[in-house]
Amino acid sequence: MEALVQSKNVPLLKVDIVRWGSPVAEQYGIQQLPSLWMYRDGELVSRDSPTVFRQLSTL
Repeated sequence: MEALVQSKNVPLLKVDIVRWGSPVAEQYGIQQLPSLWMYRDGELVSRDSPTVFRQLSTL
């Protein structure tokens, strides 16, 4: 993932979830890892990991 986003010059933000009841996991409804989200121009484009990978590949 890191190599792919670097090759596309796309920013990547990683958040470590150490327990499922953490405020970040609850705030964003994260229920599985990895959980990949893609934003474009500040708007959420996708929360589906396979879709995010496909969209990154087409950039």
